[in-house]
Amino acid sequence: MYRFVTRIAAAAAAVLMLGGCTQIVEESPEPVSETVFTESPYPVAVGSLIFNESPESVGSLSPALTEIICELGYSDKITGRSIYCKYPESITGKKELGSAANPDADAIIEAAPQLLMSQSPIAKKDITAIENAGTRVWIISAPKSVAELYACYTDISAVFGGKLNSAAAAEDALDPLKEALYKAENSVESFVYIMSPSLAAASNSTFAGEFFSHFGKNAAGDKEDNSLTAEELLELAPQWIIIPCTMDTDDLPEEVSGLEALKNGRVIVLDEETMERIERPTSRLDSAVYDVLEQINGGGMSTDSENTEE
Repeated sequence: MYRFVTRIAAAAAAVLMLGGCTQIVEESPEPVSETVFTESPYPVAVGSLIFNESPESVGSLSPALTEIICELGYSDKITGRSIYCKYPESITGKKELGSAANPDADAIIEAAPQLLMSQSPIAKKDITAIENAGTRVWIISAPKSVAELYACYTDISAVFGGKLNSAAAAEDALDPLKEALYKAENSVESFVYIMSPSLAAASNSTFAGEFFSHFGKNAAGDKEDNSLTAEELLELAPQWIIIPCTMDTDDLPEEVSGLEALKNGRVIVLDEETMERIERPTSRLDSAVYDVLEQINGGGMSTDSENTEE
C-alpha cells in the first residue's frame, strides 16, 4: 500500500514538474492592414476622348464654350478664341483662331493649344492638320435641352478640374438658372414659339422648344419637322405666342389672326439679348427666363386691361 501511494505521489510530482517547465505562449494575431482606396480625379472620359490630366492650354471656337470655361474658373488656360467670342471681355485680347465654320488652321497650329474645343462641326481636313500638329480636338454637341446644358458644364468641369468635384462645380454655376426655371414652372398653360413668318415652330427636339416647356406645355412640342400650317396652329390654340424681335405679328399668315392669343395680346417678343441667350445657352440664360416672366406677368403685348384677364 505504501509503495502504491508513493508511486502516485511521484507521478503527481512529475506532472507538476512538467507543468512548471512548459511555457504557453499566446501569439498575438498579425495586424490586418486596411487598404484605403482613394478615387483619383483622373483619368476623365468624355465621348471618345480620355484625359489623364488637365489641359494646360485651350483654344475655343464657340462663344458659349469660352464663356463656360471662364465661368468655371479656367480662363487662364484659354490661349485662343473664335472671332465671335466676345464674353467675358477679358478674353478679347486672346489670339483669334477663326471660327468653327472657317477655322484658321495656321493660327491654331502656331498657337499650339493642347486642346481645341468647338460646339459646331469642323471640316475633317482641318481636324487632321490640327491633330497632326499635336493639338487634340474636342467637339461638344450643342445642348438640345437644359439637362444637356448641365451635362456640358459637368464634362468641361471634369476635364479641367478632375471628376471628383465636377458635378458640384456645375451645380454651383447653374444654381441661378435652376432657381429661375423653378419660378417659371406652370406660368402659362400652353405656348408656341414661332420662329418665322412661314410658321417654323420650335419643337421639344430643339433647345428653344425644350427651354420654353419649363414655362408650360409646348403645343408644338411633338412636331418632328418644326413647321406648322395655319390650320394646325389654329387647332393647337396655344394660350401664348412667342416670336423673335426680328418679326411682328403682322408678318404671320392672315389665316391665324383669329387665334385668341393674338386677339388678347398674349404675345411674348424676344429681344436680341434673350434670343442670343437661347441660341448660345450658358448659365446667363437665367436673364432670359426673367425677361419672359416679366412679359407674362405684364400681360404680353396687350395694353387693354380687359384683354389681359386669364
